[in-house]
Amino acid sequence: MARRTRGAFTLVELMVVVGIIGILVSIILPAMGKVREHARSVKCAANLRAIGGALFVYLDTYKRVLPPPRNSSVLLDPANPTRYDSTTDPNVYWGVYLGVAAKLPLEVFACPSNQQKDLGPGYTNQDAAYGFNGWGNTNSHMSDADRMRFFGSTSEIALFRSVNGSWNWGTAIGRAFVQITSPSKTILAQDAWESMLDGGSDGDTFASMDSAKRGKLTEYPGHDVEYLRHLGASNVVFLDGHLERMGKEEQTDERYYTGNWSAARSYRAGRIHGVEVRSL
Repeated sequence: MARRTRGAFTLVELMVVVGIIGILVSIILPAMGKVREHARSVKCAANLRAIGGALFVYLDTYKRVLPPPRNSSVLLDPANPTRYDSTTDPNVYWGVYLGVAAKLPLEVFACPSNQQKDLGPGYTNQDAAYGFNGWGNTNSHMSDADRMRFFGSTSEIALFRSVNGSWNWGTAIGRAFVQITSPSKTILAQDAWESMLDGGSDGDTFASMDSAKRGKLTEYPGHDVEYLRHLGASNVVFLDGHLERMGKEEQTDERYYTGNWSAARSYRAGRIHGVEVRSL
């Protein structure tokens, strides 16, 4: 008897094959997305390490004094966008000081996972994607009593000091590096939407002295993603140049911003959908 040859797939068989392909796609695509994000996180980490290294070039050049605080995001020279802006521009980004001193490439200040770009006139967050630690500075809404509580001084915060009692952005200057007691546990810069992280009670960090604002970004609602760009965590570079990955819970700890590790943490509510801190 002649052997019967097999015809085309039946409808049931075709549906089974399509279903299997769909399942495989649903498994593979998220995994590929995580791989891509890991690669972006590694690039971002390299950026922040370069920024941490640039700090020491700056310190060696300027008598071991930290750069001044700058609360704007203009990184590029408006007349020549292939070069850094001038440090004399009142709207200059803080990174210009380090970038010029260490001759860093411009793209070092652009995080590849930055999502909320071009958010309106005057914002250039696609170029300047990292926030400098200014916790307690001009816009923090801190009183002198608050600064005494967190910093033990009315004229100094973690990275900066006031001049003639004024915390105006144009007059505050960098502190001498030798005066900083815990550089390995004090944040220099991190993934963020805000250029200068004032902290305090103004709600531009997850760490706030206002209990109603802790764990939230009340000044910039909806921008949480920029502080948790890398699978729910932020790349953070410290004053000694080392890098860590910090989740939301770790970023509620004000001691990383104040540098005051002799005081107990003022707030802890357990894990807040973050990840544990770990070195990269």
